[in-house]
Amino acid sequence: MTVIIIPARILEYVSINMAANIDNNQLQLSSDTDSEDNTEQSLIEYYFSRGFQYKSIIDFLTKRHGIIISERTLRNRLNEYGLRRRSPNFDMNAVRGVMQNLLNGPGNTGGYRSMWHALRTQGLQVPRRVVEQLMRELDPKGCQSRRARRLRRRTYHVPGPNYCWHTDGYDKLKPYGFPIHGCIDGWSRKIIWLHVARSNNKPEIPAAFFLKSVQEYGCPVKLRSDCGTENGIMAAMQCQFRSEAHAHFYGTSPANQRIECWWSQFRKNRSTWWINCFKDLCERNIFSPDNELESECLWLCFSDVIQKDLDYVKEQWNTHRIRDSKHETIPGIPDELYYIPENSGGVENLAMPLPDNQIQYVEENLLHFNEEQNMAKDYFEHILENSDLHQPTNWQEAEQLYFTLMAIANGT
Repeated sequence: MTVIIIPARILEYVSINMAANIDNNQLQLSSDTDSEDNTEQSLIEYYFSRGFQYKSIIDFLTKRHGIIISERTLRNRLNEYGLRRRSPNFDMNAVRGVMQNLLNGPGNTGGYRSMWHALRTQGLQVPRRVVEQLMRELDPKGCQSRRARRLRRRTYHVPGPNYCWHTDGYDKLKPYGFPIHGCIDGWSRKIIWLHVARSNNKPEIPAAFFLKSVQEYGCPVKLRSDCGTENGIMAAMQCQFRSEAHAHFYGTSPANQRIECWWSQFRKNRSTWWINCFKDLCERNIFSPDNELESECLWLCFSDVIQKDLDYVKEQWNTHRIRDSKHETIPGIPDELYYIPENSGGVENLAMPLPDNQIQYVEENLLHFNEEQNMAKDYFEHILENSDLHQPTNWQEAEQLYFTLMAIANGT
C-alpha cells in the first residue's frame, strides 16, 4: 500500500471541499511515445494514406521535404511498398474491429465518409461502399439520425491561403471546464490551430496560439475575430506585425462565416459526444460543475485526452477532401490547397515571415500573466506524483482516473 504524504495546506483545503463518496477503483496506465520518421518511404506512405493524388504527393515531397521524384518513380515506389487504391486487400474482421473502436467514442457522430477517411489515415484502404455497409450494420441508429440538411450560404471570396484567418472560441464544453479556441484559413479551410485551454477569457491565451502559428506559417494579411475582450492582444499583435491598422477586423460571431461553419461541423461530428459524456457524469451525480475540487480533477483527467482528440480532428479535417458545390467553394484537400494553392487557382506567398527577434520581443512583453494559486490543482498533482497513477490516454482511462482521484480525495 502506497502512503501519500499530503502537505497540511492542501489537506486543509480538501477537507473543506469534500464531495460525495465515490467507489474506489484502481488505475494502471501505460503511455506510448511516438517518434517521427521522415524517410522517403514514410513520407510517401503518409501522403498516400491521406488520400492525396500522385501529382500532389510529388509536389509535397518537392516543396516541403526537398525530395524530387517523377510520377513513374512514385508509382514504382507505391508498388514496392504494396500501396494501391484500386481493389485493395483488406481484412474485413480487422476493419470491423477498428470501426467498432472508433464508434465507441466521439467518432460515433461522424458519417461514413468521415469513417472511410479515418480508416485510410490508419493505413486501411477499404472501398467506400464497404465502409457504408459496415456503418449501417454497426451503427444503424446513428445512420438514421444523420440525414442530410441543406443550408443556403453566401459566397465567400479571398485570393488565396493566408489572406484571412478566422478565429473564435468554442464554449459548448466550457460549462464542464473545457473551453476550446480555434482558427481556420479562409481560402483553404485548413485548421491553423485547435486547442483546449483552462480559460478562453484571458487575452494572453489566444494570443499565444496566434503567435505560435505565425511563427510556423507566417503572418496572414487579415485576421478576423469577434468583439470579445479576449481578442485584444491578438488584434494588436496582428496590426503591429503588418504595420496596418486594418490588418485585424472585428465582427459578430454569426457573421464570422468560415469558423462558425466549421464549429457547426465540429458539433455534429465530434463535440456532441463529449457534451453527452460530461452530461452523463452530472446526471449520475458523479460530477458537479459548481464544485471546484471536482472541476479541477476533471480537468486534470480529461484535458490531455480532449487535446489528443482535437489533434486527431484537426488531422482528419486537414487531409479530407472537400467536394465541389454550387456555392463557388474551392474543392480539394485543405492541406493541399494551403501548401500548393497554385494548383487550384490560388495566390501563394501571402503570409509574411517574421524575424525571430520580433517574435521573442512580443512573447516576452505581451504574453506573460500571473496564474492564481490553485490548491485543488496542487492537491491532485501531488497525488499523481506520489502514486502509481499515470495520465490517461483515452476517455475510459480518464474517467477511471477521475473516479480514483475523487475517491482518494473523499477518503473512501
